[in-house]
Amino acid sequence: MTIPLTWRYLLAFFCLGALMGMSHELAHHVAGFAICGEWGFKTFNSFRLAAGCREQHPNTFWLATVAGPLFFNYLPSWVGVAFMRKPEAGAQLFGVSLVLSTVPALRLFSAIVGGDEQWLGRLHFGTDPTVYWVVLFGVIALTLPPLIVAWRTIRNRYKPLVFALLFLGVPLVVFFLVGKVLEDLILVHKVLADTLWGMPYMVLLAEALATYGYAALKSHLWQPGSIMRPGAGAPTHVAAGD
Repeated sequence: MTIPLTWRYLLAFFCLGALMGMSHELAHHVAGFAICGEWGFKTFNSFRLAAGCREQHPNTFWLATVAGPLFFNYLPSWVGVAFMRKPEAGAQLFGVSLVLSTVPALRLFSAIVGGDEQWLGRLHFGTDPTVYWVVLFGVIALTLPPLIVAWRTIRNRYKPLVFALLFLGVPLVVFFLVGKVLEDLILVHKVLADTLWGMPYMVLLAEALATYGYAALKSHLWQPGSIMRPGAGAPTHVAAGD
């Protein structure tokens, strides 16, 4: 399967990556509401449970931390593997895009420096160095196989460069624009910082724009003109080399 590096595909991938990143925090936020009974606060990079929730729900508050990586990192990655196992080039393209849109590089980095998974490990098993390494290898075990399948699925002439672009290039642009520029607009400059359901208006606006962009361009993640898309009929043409 050859990745079509058109501006439409890259923009669709950018929107999907932005949605995955923002939905990671949204999963934390919504799970927190379900556990606590009231909204906490979230931005693009972080979430905070409602005041007193940890004390009122000591046995379940931590599930809000599980929700982000589970539903918008690991689960989509393995769904992507299922798509890449299909014979259709369009399905394979979507599978590769889905795996790499979860920004696995940042998931691995987060596990190294002490992100969600390491916090959960410390909470339940203490600060012994063994806990750190068990958690880290657990994250690698969940993250690496989909990346290997994605690498093997890509058939572009300059595969290392294409893989690097989707694995690091586009996700880092997403992280910089969303996780740094827009985050600073909220926290430092107080732009659209008022909240609805515990989310600043800037976050809601960015999520709406990313959703619109993905909806408008999602067909380009299925190799338009070469293979069927979800809900479409039989494929009419398979691109040469796929």
